[in-house]
Amino acid sequence: MRIAVILMLLFCSITSKAQQKKHIDTVVLRADSTFESLLHRKLYNYRNHVKYHIEERGRIRELIVYLASVQDLVTGHKLYGIRIDQRGSRNLFTDAPMTNVEYIDEDEIDSVVAHLKMVRDTIKIKEPDSERYTEFRFFTRSGFMIECYTGANRWRCLIHYEIGKVANDVYLNNNNRLDEFIETIEEISKEIKSMRKTE
Repeated sequence: MRIAVILMLLFCSITSKAQQKKHIDTVVLRADSTFESLLHRKLYNYRNHVKYHIEERGRIRELIVYLASVQDLVTGHKLYGIRIDQRGSRNLFTDAPMTNVEYIDEDEIDSVVAHLKMVRDTIKIKEPDSERYTEFRFFTRSGFMIECYTGANRWRCLIHYEIGKVANDVYLNNNNRLDEFIETIEEISKEIKSMRKTE
């Protein structure tokens, strides 16, 4: 009888070990954790002691473009980026902008500019070919999306971003607006590079 109990325990032990090896862990991600900029991650990490600062640099349609910085007050290290916000997204009793907006991290800015220039030079044609639909998409780390497309005898450039988890779209459908957006981002890029040299 003892031998049967021992064999049964041994069998259960071996099968449970085998089942553990076959077990696959399930990883649950927060809905908003797939896309997150470095600047946002640092700003909303509750273990950090930081100073956050924004300065408006441009307005294109309802889009407000800010130079943003987060400084770690313990190490002194700074992160820079571009904050994309919207007119009217202000708290009721202060002039502070709403939280949970999109950022373009410092290391992504040149890629954004290069993409926008490439798209601008490709789609700035007098009569887009309605037979050939063409789409260009660019995503930043935070999920900020630039989508430009031609077809149906026109071109469009769409800026897609979120404010407080609500999706917003801004169309920059003329050359002047697209150029203004590119220039604003380039100016911020130059400013960040200049600040990095003096640090």
